[in-house]
Amino acid sequence: MWSKRATEQSKRGDSAPSILSDDLTIEGDIVSEGEVHINGTVKGDVTARKMTLGEDGAITGAVEVGDAVIGGKLAGQLTATSVVLLSSARVTADITHVSLAIAPEAVFEGFSRRVDAIGVVAKDGEVLPPRLAVPAVQSI
Repeated sequence: MWSKRATEQSKRGDSAPSILSDDLTIEGDIVSEGEVHINGTVKGDVTARKMTLGEDGAITGAVEVGDAVIGGKLAGQLTATSVVLLSSARVTADITHVSLAIAPEAVFEGFSRRVDAIGVVAKDGEVLPPRLAVPAVQSI
């Protein structure tokens, strides 16, 4: 279960997605180097490589991911390279994206800002990598 191979896979992000079921409510931030499926409620920020928000899922906060598939309720901010709003999506947020697809029945209220790349611009004009590079977590 805790083999060296499994540890190496999770460092690369090739591991199975983390799934937050519909009976779970989290008040706080979620940080993952991999993929997260959220079917419950999150009141806080989400940072991950990929995130799927299920039809019954809800997030209130800032989301910063590489790829986002939204099927539930999102209120706050969304920053992602690729964003897909499914027909069941109910989004009240400002979205910064490289690619955005919105299904006909989806509800989107907010501003959409298309950019060439997701990154942070420093004072000297240098584009730094986004926060998607998750900070190192210390082992206990």
